[in-house]
Amino acid sequence: MCEETGEKTGRIKIYAIVIGILYLILQHGFYLAGHYLASWFGFEPFLPKIPLDDMIPIVSAFIIPYVWSYAYWAMGPMVVSKCEKQHFADYMAANLVSCVAGTLFLAFFPTYMDRVAEGLFEVSENPSLFDKLRQFWYSLDGSEMAYNLLPSFHCINSTLCYLGVAGRKEIPLWFRIYSFITTLLIFASTVYVKQHYFLDIVTGVALGAVAYFLCKKFHLGRMFAPVERLYSRIKTKNLQQQ
Repeated sequence: MCEETGEKTGRIKIYAIVIGILYLILQHGFYLAGHYLASWFGFEPFLPKIPLDDMIPIVSAFIIPYVWSYAYWAMGPMVVSKCEKQHFADYMAANLVSCVAGTLFLAFFPTYMDRVAEGLFEVSENPSLFDKLRQFWYSLDGSEMAYNLLPSFHCINSTLCYLGVAGRKEIPLWFRIYSFITTLLIFASTVYVKQHYFLDIVTGVALGAVAYFLCKKFHLGRMFAPVERLYSRIKTKNLQQQ
């Protein structure tokens, strides 16, 4: 129970389950929109590669945390809803702000990766299951050419998932540790499966962190107040009808 507001904390709210799933769909839509907007504006993509990227090997096993990230992001709002409403609202505001900002980056500063030039389609005679899964993932994401690299939405979303639970006593310690480790594994996966370059990680983490701290400092979660009032009215009306 939150002493200041009297609201119940420590349990996942039903509405957060819906929000978690809807936000997963929304952010993916924004991510895809970045490339289409860049093409519509006529901006030429650039290669955000630095010498360090050639030193990073392919480790196909990291495709597991890379794919798992989608479930992890959906969990974010659900778990954070165990905290007080203001924190949850600010957390969702940070997700929305970083999502919009990230899309603008993708639209006005488009990036690309030539997977053929990077040798990513060269596989051994006996590819592992992880190699095959990595290749399959490429086929779902542009095949020979990849776009929407900088900032990495994988890193934006994962940064926010961790910051949302970091230091929160309402969240079990084991989950906070799990969140920290999972976030680091996802960061690493973006470059080890060659879905991103190193600069994509840096900009993704920075954008997610800045959005989070600004939204917390200025309580930008207040933008959702009309939605909360509407939800409260509907909930009250349903209780009265029962």
